[in-house]
Amino acid sequence: MKDISQQSDFMDFLDESVDDVLKRMGVLNEMAVPLKGYRARVDGLRFQLVENWCLCKWCQIYHPKCGNFAYWKSELKACMENLKFLEIKGGIDKKNTLKRMLVDDYDYDDPSMIIMIIRTKFNREKILDNTQREHVASKFADNIHGLINAISLSSVYVDDYIQHTFH
Repeated sequence: MKDISQQSDFMDFLDESVDDVLKRMGVLNEMAVPLKGYRARVDGLRFQLVENWCLCKWCQIYHPKCGNFAYWKSELKACMENLKFLEIKGGIDKKNTLKRMLVDDYDYDDPSMIIMIIRTKFNREKILDNTQREHVASKFADNIHGLINAISLSSVYVDDYIQHTFH
């Protein structure tokens, strides 16, 4: 398990939008990249992926009329589609790559890891109830494989996933 406190300049990335991350990374709109490039893209977007997913779930459960709900869904969609529509050269399986990174390497199936990731963002959004945070973090951890499927499988549409997950 990697400790997010070891991430270089972690705090600088907390308020970045998906577009900001891609600009910072100097990402080109390629159709296929080497495995190293895809892994770098996932690394660059993984905090936004978790934060926006959790913010959407929080809205769905606790504050469906939140003015930011639509915005957070659009940020989540942008993040997911950026990973979905990029192939890995050499026919490397995207689903296995995402599972290795997000589950095996980063423990995103562990609610305590998710709580560490969302803590600062939720504080900034004035979402301070620890019970709500724990609930949302558990929902994310329970859904990590569904999120991986939505990103990696061509048969799953991002819009449908978001609609179904946050209805």
